[in-house]
Amino acid sequence: MLRKKHFTSLIISKLEQDLIGGKKSALDEFWKKVEQIGAPIIEPFEVDENYKLVTFVVPGTKETKNAVIITALANQDDVLTNNICERIENTNIFYKTFKVLNGTRTIYTISKNNNLRYNRFYDNIILNWHTCSPDPFNSKKFYQRYRREGQRIEIEYSVLEMPDTKPRIWTLKDDNVPSGKVEEIDFYSKILNMNRKIWIYTPPNFTKTGKKYHFLVIFDGKAFLDFTHPPIMFDNLIAKNKIPPLVAVFIHNYSGFQRGKDLDCYPPFADFIAKELVSWARENYHISSDPDESVLMGSSSGALAAAFIGYKYPETFRKILSQSGFYGWSPGNIFFQRLLNYYGKDYVRWWTKEDEKENYWLIKQLLRSEKLPLKFYVNVGSLETRTMPSVHRFRNMLQDKGYTYNYEEYPGGHEYIAWREHLPEGLIYLIGS
Repeated sequence: MLRKKHFTSLIISKLEQDLIGGKKSALDEFWKKVEQIGAPIIEPFEVDENYKLVTFVVPGTKETKNAVIITALANQDDVLTNNICERIENTNIFYKTFKVLNGTRTIYTISKNNNLRYNRFYDNIILNWHTCSPDPFNSKKFYQRYRREGQRIEIEYSVLEMPDTKPRIWTLKDDNVPSGKVEEIDFYSKILNMNRKIWIYTPPNFTKTGKKYHFLVIFDGKAFLDFTHPPIMFDNLIAKNKIPPLVAVFIHNYSGFQRGKDLDCYPPFADFIAKELVSWARENYHISSDPDESVLMGSSSGALAAAFIGYKYPETFRKILSQSGFYGWSPGNIFFQRLLNYYGKDYVRWWTKEDEKENYWLIKQLLRSEKLPLKFYVNVGSLETRTMPSVHRFRNMLQDKGYTYNYEEYPGGHEYIAWREHLPEGLIYLIGS
C-alpha cells in the first residue's frame, strides 16, 4: 500500500486552533464561509507556485463513520490510501487536502460510510455507489454511468476546475451555430455475426453531392455521446472553419467482456470496421475514400484499437486520435487471460504463445514493421499513474520510427471530462483546415 500523504490547509489549521482556544462561534463561521465561497477550498502552496492546496470539506452527522473523496488527485487506481478524510475532533467536519497542479480539470464525488473494502476504483465504486453524492457546496456537475456484471449505475460528480484551467472554447453549445444531425442505426455485421448499435453524425447542410466528407470513427461511441457531446464540438469546429465538414460514426462497444473483445487488438473487429463499416458508409454517406481524410479515434482501450486498426489498414485510415491509450496491453496480460478462462470459446485466437510473452504488444509490432503512412495525435493526463508509462513508450516508438505526431500531457485524469476538452485539439491537428 502507498504511504499516505499529508498536506496542511491554513484555513483548517486556523479553525482547529480557534476550537482548541474555546471560540464557540468558530464552527458556524467556518460553514458560513464555505457556503459563501464554495468548495473545495483552494489555497496557495508556498513550496511550488505551479500548485495549489485543495481542501474538500464534508459535513457529517452522528451516523457518519467515514468520508472518502473519490477522485484521481492522489492515485487514479487507488481510491482509499490517500483519499480517506480526516475528522476534526468533536465536530461534524470531515476534510481532505491535496496538492493539485494549476490548470487541472477533474471530477470527484463524496462517499460517506464507504465500506473501505476495495482500493481499486471500479471495485470500490460498484459496491459503494449508493453512498456517493456530489459536493453540496459546488454547483458544477458531471454525470457518468458504469456497467459491470449486469449492474448499471449512475454517479453524479462535482467538477474541480483549478486556476488557469483551459477555457471551454469548442465544447459549449452555441445557439448561433447550425447543428448537425445524429441518427441511430442497428448495423448487422456478418464478420462479427451480431447486431451492433451505431450513431451517425452528419454536418449541417449535409448533401450526397459535391465534395466528399472527411470520415471519423469513434469507439466507445455511446459513452462519448452521453458524457462529452461531440456533435457540439463538430458543429463549432466546422462553423469556425477549424476542420472540414465530416461524417462521424460512433460505435457502441458494450461494457465488460464484449468491449475488451472489440478493442484489445482483435482482428475480426478491425475487419468489421475496415471492410464492412467503411464500405457501407461510403455507399450511404458520401464520405471520402482518401485514407488521409479518415480518422480513427478512441480513449483508453479505444485508443489501442484505433492504433491497431491503423496498423492493420493504413490503406483505409491514416489519422489516429489517441487519448490515454492502453498500450500496455498484450495477449499475455493477466486480466485478459482471466477473461479467456470464462469467455475463451468466443474468441478467434489469432495470437501465439510467443505473442503472450511480449509486453506492449502493439508497440513491438510497430517497431518491427516498416514505417507506415500514419499521423498521430496522442495525449495522456498528468494524474494517470497507470496509463502514462505505456503512453510514453508509445510516444517514444513514434519518435524512434520517425512518425509525424503531436504529443500532449494535460493536467487531469483518465476521464471523459478531460477527453472532451482535448478531442477538438486532436481533430484540428489531424485534419484542420
